[in-house]
Amino acid sequence: MKSTPPGDAVLLSAIGSADLPADLEKRTRARAPRKVNRLLERALYAPFVAATELLDRAADRAADGAAPPLDRENVALYTVSNWDPSIPIPDYASEPAPDLVERLSTFYIRPANPTDWLCRMPNNPLCNVAITAGLRGPSMHYIGGADALSLLTTVAASTVASGMASAALLVAFDLPEGTEHLLARDSDATAAAVLIGPAADGLAEGRDAVDAVGAVGAAALARFAAAAEPGAGAVATLDRFVEHLGGDAAGDLAGRGTDHGAGRTGVLTGEAR
Repeated sequence: MKSTPPGDAVLLSAIGSADLPADLEKRTRARAPRKVNRLLERALYAPFVAATELLDRAADRAADGAAPPLDRENVALYTVSNWDPSIPIPDYASEPAPDLVERLSTFYIRPANPTDWLCRMPNNPLCNVAITAGLRGPSMHYIGGADALSLLTTVAASTVASGMASAALLVAFDLPEGTEHLLARDSDATAAAVLIGPAADGLAEGRDAVDAVGAVGAAALARFAAAAEPGAGAVATLDRFVEHLGGDAAGDLAGRGTDHGAGRTGVLTGEAR
């Protein structure tokens, strides 16, 4: 694998949390195969919809001739979230009983629903998006906030720049503060996503701000997230970054001009607050 600066990767498109449809469950049920639907619960709708929506928009642009089609077999998928679900504890766990060990063993090893544990896996959206969309590139999930978003943006950009993937989909999803340890069925979530692809031929090696036609370098997002306030969430940080770019948050970033005002300059240097 060649060593190429992650500045050779750019943000092709993005979707912010405000651009997601109001009825996330309805959209999820309509898009996910039956077996995948069984594994998606309340907090998992938002990341699933954000990812599939961005992929569908990429397909629409390709159909219109505005962009080359994605080779989904070679698209990487990265997810980041504050969700860290706790292991459920049955009510009777603290009650002394001669068969307590046996009952607890049955509860955890042979649950009534054998797929329950799949709904509790933090990388659940990653797996189900990959299955539904047919993404077969590298994948990784991180639990964390803006710092983890910065790290995964760098990883995703490097994956594209090195040629390990033709594009990378990066999805952030967060549960409200104080609910991070709830099960997926017990909380809503927000999500945002970006699609990262190789830079245009005219982008100078290592340059990570804006090329001649206004493509935003992925490294700009990595820097912005790294400079976020301590404790900042991944979704909130990604939303702020896309908002400062100006225009339609769910639009095509690669074709924008460079004249977006001082707010954009601040974001690209990681100084905007």
